[in-house]
Amino acid sequence: MCFVWRKRWFLLLLPILLAVTLWQIRVESDLNAFFTNTDDADSKLLSGLLQSGELSRRYLLVVEAAVPDRTDLSSLASFSGKLIQQLGKLPDVEQVWPAHQPPRDWLNAVQLYAPYHARLFSLNPAQDAETLFAVDTLPRRAEGLKQALLSPQGGFIKAIAKQDPLLLSLNGFKGLQSQFQQTHDDAGALILQSRPAALDSAAHGRLQAAIRASFDSLNQTSGQAFQLSMAGVPVFSTAARNEISRDVTLVSTISSISVVLVFLLLFRSFAALHWIMLLQAAAFVVGTLATTLIFQQVHSLTLALGASLIGICVDYPLHVMVHSAKHHSSPLANVRLLGPSLFLGGLTTVIGYAAMGFTGFPGFEQIAVFALFSISASLALTRWVLPALLEKTTLRVVDLPGIACWVNFCDRRRKPLLSLIAIAGLLALLSLPQLHWMNDMQNLAMNMDALKQQDRTVRAHFSSIEPGRFVLIQADNFETALQRAEAAERRLQTLKQSGVISEYHGLFPWLSSQVLQAENARVYDAALTQSFQLAWHSAVAQAGLSTDKLGHLQPAGAQALLPEAVLETPVRHILSGQLLREQQGVALSIWLGDHDPDRLTAGLQGLKGTRYFSQKEQLNQLAGQYRDRALRMLAIGIAIMGVLIWLQQRSFSKMLLTLLPSLSAVLFIFAAWALIGEELSFLHVIGLLLSISLCVDYGIFFMENRGRNSGVTYHAIAASTLTTLASFGALSLGKTPTLPILAMSVSLGVTLGFLLCPLLIPKSARA
Repeated sequence: MCFVWRKRWFLLLLPILLAVTLWQIRVESDLNAFFTNTDDADSKLLSGLLQSGELSRRYLLVVEAAVPDRTDLSSLASFSGKLIQQLGKLPDVEQVWPAHQPPRDWLNAVQLYAPYHARLFSLNPAQDAETLFAVDTLPRRAEGLKQALLSPQGGFIKAIAKQDPLLLSLNGFKGLQSQFQQTHDDAGALILQSRPAALDSAAHGRLQAAIRASFDSLNQTSGQAFQLSMAGVPVFSTAARNEISRDVTLVSTISSISVVLVFLLLFRSFAALHWIMLLQAAAFVVGTLATTLIFQQVHSLTLALGASLIGICVDYPLHVMVHSAKHHSSPLANVRLLGPSLFLGGLTTVIGYAAMGFTGFPGFEQIAVFALFSISASLALTRWVLPALLEKTTLRVVDLPGIACWVNFCDRRRKPLLSLIAIAGLLALLSLPQLHWMNDMQNLAMNMDALKQQDRTVRAHFSSIEPGRFVLIQADNFETALQRAEAAERRLQTLKQSGVISEYHGLFPWLSSQVLQAENARVYDAALTQSFQLAWHSAVAQAGLSTDKLGHLQPAGAQALLPEAVLETPVRHILSGQLLREQQGVALSIWLGDHDPDRLTAGLQGLKGTRYFSQKEQLNQLAGQYRDRALRMLAIGIAIMGVLIWLQQRSFSKMLLTLLPSLSAVLFIFAAWALIGEELSFLHVIGLLLSISLCVDYGIFFMENRGRNSGVTYHAIAASTLTTLASFGALSLGKTPTLPILAMSVSLGVTLGFLLCPLLIPKSARA
């Protein structure tokens, strides 16, 4: 009667649990959250830049003739203008503009600076004063002012000239013009600033579809005369999301099918399969729900790797079923018999996943939690529900060929085989210094060569500002940060002249320190002599302009332009990507074009609070940190497993023998990688850590041998190995490099550990 109620409660609660999970779950596909979102300050900065940085939210669009030389420049410009109008109406588009000219809000913002012209005309006022305030240049400047007022930009110039007749404020912004010179004649090059965060791939997927729909609609009315190319960080993030979604679906499907096929091969019972799959579904749902509740979301890669847990969680019922079939006894009796081994094996596996979670790799924290709850649920269901489900199911198990022969062979030839193992172990230790560690984390990125080639082709139409490398300025307050940024820009001017850097986007004159404003004002007032005033008045009159409106120059005055006031204007949108988030103090960035990193770093030496920042180098540094912590957690995980085994067996020698197969397997795999020159990452280490936690299970079952039959125990271990290989082998089909690396590491480890169990654990030591 008890079994009947357990079965009914399980069948009742499973759909409720599934419904709650579907109600609560929120799947995240942001690779940034999985790879870089750590507690380290620079990592947090990198994570924020990848997620919401200005340049990371920017699309580069190129409209070209579908057939070269068939479309004139005016038609292309007209089509591009219409496309800009259409794209600007999309809700996820902040603004869009031709690459060869500043966006409209930039021009409007420049007008706001006219009243402060005397304080913002130069980054080096004393040095530039001789040129800017030379009396003999005034007639030419007055004539230039006249021509500007008569030009198509006359309205823009007039608004500035009323307050700044010398157009000194435009001198501060002259660097802005150079940013658009490279694309001056490229009418089809457009820049689109999106609203969603760069790695919100779902939103960008919709936006990219909307961009193409707008283009296709216009292009249809133009007789399909044009073609559109697109580049930018969001293009890569959307492509990555699509690949990850494919990986999740493929891995989950193949893993499940493989485990089912292995189970049917072993037991040839659809009735038993039905119950086992329900148990594993329940364990998977528990892991998913727990991860969602703890992290408020579950990453799609967590689900992909979680699918591999099917092959691990099914191990516990398999041991019970193999012993029941071989001994012709009830599942309940075997659950009780194997209970201590099942518990310790599950605990060591959880320890392995927990150690993986403490490596510092953000994505593995979720996987560790997922594994903890899934494995715990599987153990609990195996102990209290499995016997009820299998009460009326007849269990038979197929004899796997070679299993008994291998156990007997190891028992008969132990001494020569151990001698060979000892020699191989010594050679393996000697080869470890040859291990080759991966230095470039981009080697772990998806293969997107076609997309990268398209990106290079599109970027050839634009200026060469790189969103991933910049000069980082940090200080306790805004004023100090601005002074340091201005010192850095002066160095960058020199470096640009010497060819170290092609261009840069600084903060001056959008933001200017009070010290620099005061220096500009002092130089301006000193230059504004009576003779200079008269010369300018005369030049304005000679040019035929109104001397009443443009012939009088006012002193600088005492009113400074404060950063707080600037950031209340549209300028805050212009600078949003260069004002970085900091928990304490202020952080600013100066964007860089093509440059020599080593010479640039050397050129910035001695500037306090200023350094060169590279997203690529930071990612590589993160990879090194992950690797070092993974190696430490590998050692710590092994130590904790050893303590747990000793607490149960109370024998140091048995504890060593239990660990020996898994440790030997890892040693030999490391040695093989060293000899073949495999480039290792922290993922390889983590994979071996997981293989140890799984192989230790094999050692525990084989050492304790609670069924008093090594052949049956090893047969159960073989069944577990097959399901583990089936589930982890499915990871090798993923295009995300994380998955194949873990598949290879775990598969090698569990295979070798399985084979070494009867060889390294002598018959006399088995219970």
